Amino acid sequence: MIKLPSENSMLVINIIKKLLLVVVIPIANTCISLAQSYYHSPNDTIISNANFDDVSVYNITQVHPLNDTILFKYHKYSVAMPTSWDAYLCDNTTCHPDMADSSNMWAIPGDNGLMSLHLNPHFEAGTGIIRYLFFDTNTPLQVDTLTWIISAGATDISTLTTENPCITIINQTLSLKNVVGRFDKLRILDMNGRIIYQAAIEKNEHFTMPYFQTPVIIVQLGGYKILYQQKMNTLNR
Repeated sequence: MIKLPSENSMLVINIIKKLLLVVVIPIANTCISLAQSYYHSPNDTIISNANFDDVSVYNITQVHPLNDTILFKYHKYSVAMPTSWDAYLCDNTTCHPDMADSSNMWAIPGDNGLMSLHLNPHFEAGTGIIRYLFFDTNTPLQVDTLTWIISAGATDISTLTTENPCITIINQTLSLKNVVGRFDKLRILDMNGRIIYQAAIEKNEHFTMPYFQTPVIIVQLGGYKILYQQKMNTLNR
């Protein structure tokens, strides 16, 4: 004969079930992760040149293909550029008078976001590195770093017909190829534009590097009216 549970036993079982439901639901909710509904075009970093005494524009577009509305927020992370340069930032509705500390913009269905750097180096040569933190308020933990690396006073290597240099970092050694006779200066900058290493190239194509605490560096090669620069990751070397 099967013995049915008593009324008190059933009451205890129901209470335990409710407690388990209360505990499990919040844990399950923490596992929900929303994907970004946009992407950056051409990407999140622009490396380019600027002409003397002229305003150049560098756009990073937030392509928004879905039928939803997004509120973007952005915050200035760092701005490092020569003192006489002028620069200001525009988004898809507003042009700020300078490099804004922070702001936001909406992207409605059929509309894209825009982070547009306008820069005039006047007549001062140098390199500027500008970075903004950028995120969708629906996914505030997924923060992108938008970066502009702009140089003035040199011809970009991409305009030449000669072969681009090859730069590799293995362990503590930086190796160069296709540089002798074309470049005579090596400089390494951090993402704030500070020079953390420099050397003459001459006939040497291998350099022992110090330990860099920054995970990303800018390698610059300079020659007569030529400047080549490349962003590199230092974490896995």
